[in-house]
Amino acid sequence: MKRNCFIRILSYMKKNIFIYLISLLILGLCGFAVQAFLATLFNEMFDAIERGNINQMLQSVKFYALLIVGIFLIFPIFAYIVNKIIYITTGNIRKAVFQKLEKLPVSFFKNNHSGDIVSRMTNDISETEKVYDTIFTEVVVTLIIAIGGIFYSFYLDWRLAIISIIGAGLTLFVNLYYVKILRVLGKKVQENLALLNKTLTNLLDGVHVIRVFNLQKLMMKKIGNNNQDVYDVSVKRVNTQAVISALNALSGFISFGGLMCVGVYLSIQGSTTIGAIVAIAQLQNGIRNLARLLGTFITNMQSSLAASERVFEVLDEEEEPVSYTLETENNKTNHIIDMENLSFKYDDNLVLEKLSLSIPKGKVYALVGPSGGGKSTVFKLILNFYKPSSGDLLINGESISQQKITDIRKQMAYVPQDAYLFTGSIEDNIRHGNKDATQEEIIQAAKAANAHEFIIEMENGYNTKVGERGTQLSGGQRQRIAIARAILKNAPILLLDEATSALDTESECLVQEALNQLMIGKTTLVVAHRLQTIQNADQILVLKDGHIVEQGTHDELLTLGNVYKNLYNKQFKVA
Repeated sequence: MKRNCFIRILSYMKKNIFIYLISLLILGLCGFAVQAFLATLFNEMFDAIERGNINQMLQSVKFYALLIVGIFLIFPIFAYIVNKIIYITTGNIRKAVFQKLEKLPVSFFKNNHSGDIVSRMTNDISETEKVYDTIFTEVVVTLIIAIGGIFYSFYLDWRLAIISIIGAGLTLFVNLYYVKILRVLGKKVQENLALLNKTLTNLLDGVHVIRVFNLQKLMMKKIGNNNQDVYDVSVKRVNTQAVISALNALSGFISFGGLMCVGVYLSIQGSTTIGAIVAIAQLQNGIRNLARLLGTFITNMQSSLAASERVFEVLDEEEEPVSYTLETENNKTNHIIDMENLSFKYDDNLVLEKLSLSIPKGKVYALVGPSGGGKSTVFKLILNFYKPSSGDLLINGESISQQKITDIRKQMAYVPQDAYLFTGSIEDNIRHGNKDATQEEIIQAAKAANAHEFIIEMENGYNTKVGERGTQLSGGQRQRIAIARAILKNAPILLLDEATSALDTESECLVQEALNQLMIGKTTLVVAHRLQTIQNADQILVLKDGHIVEQGTHDELLTLGNVYKNLYNKQFKVA
């Protein structure tokens, strides 16, 4: 799985991968060239000093200084290319996740906490980006420098080269020893960050409930505990990394000291030169850097691949199915919506069972009944948020399984109980009903929704910012903006999900007037809690335990004297 993740991460470079690898190779060669030139310069300088040949030393300094300057002129060009490709690639991953989220079914968002999704979109993608930015790039460049350094060290003196390799092996042992510890700590940090995000999301979404019920201390305690967990694990990871750094410094001192001792001994014996010793000491840094980075690389790679798995879990989720419209003859049925023995299960619980229903064109049908009877589920099936477990659902006489989902939804306008408004202006939110609408069409939709008057009374009118989720507006104002949006869409099918149940009497009257305007000429299905809002419906369907137990007009159902009448009596006794 980890190997597949690594290949998938690289695959997002697409056609840029060849240029990326070539640029990395050049950067690595540039790094090695600097090390080699410095080593050669030191070698020749000390040899010249031993022989007392100052002119040779000065010539060497000038020659290699010019070469190093040339390399430093080339290096930024390819570093820029590498960084640009990395930014493009990480942008591709982020874009792919955004596009995937748009295509996922509603059930995905219902089954996954929004805080966890946000954590995958932020922390996990950022961690995945490190594969390109700090892990792969740094290791490849350092690997080229180290391999070149090993060969050049053997060329200068094979005995001192072996000492350098042994020192690098000591550094590698130290880093590999702590790999598993750092990997576990890194995974715990990501998990704790996800939990912290969940708690913060609950805090932000439930701020009103928290204050009304004086839950501030409880929520702060939860956040404090989550934050402390992140802190504790992070401190453990930092402390472990500090120990590794100290041991790396110690192994470096031992390696350098060993090289100097053996080198000086060989120099006294006349079997090597001071220049070779200094040159190999310079090359040793590159070799040890590889050993040091390999341990860190393995740890960071494990952490990044674990994060990438969480990202790819989203990318591998099954998308909302899209079926394309079949070529059919013009619809001969007068029914806009037909349900034929429709059943739906959620988590093995039967919500709807063999529901059959036909809604004629231009009629108003209402769904009523006790809570949990399946009323809102009917809407979710019509909107294709969920797929029926069995039976069939037809729109305009054609099964939804043979239609493109986006085409089905184009025919529908939906006004939920809690109208959702996007951050932006009032005009922006109404325009979501029809992005090509003119200013005049937006105003006419607002007038029809009884929203124009309160909008123009605001200082900025239609440019008024609604705030996050529309918090700058009252519930009734938000609902009327949502109705204006639905009016502007002008879809033939209208779905109203308890659109007035949470409003005060004055707001309800204004919203109900707007809804009556909206329903003109539309095929309408209403989920109602307040029965007085649907008394004029052409048909009222009483839904209980997933079955239609009664059907008829308001007067017919009252005469029948069963479930509907009991609901009616309960409401109006309370009233």
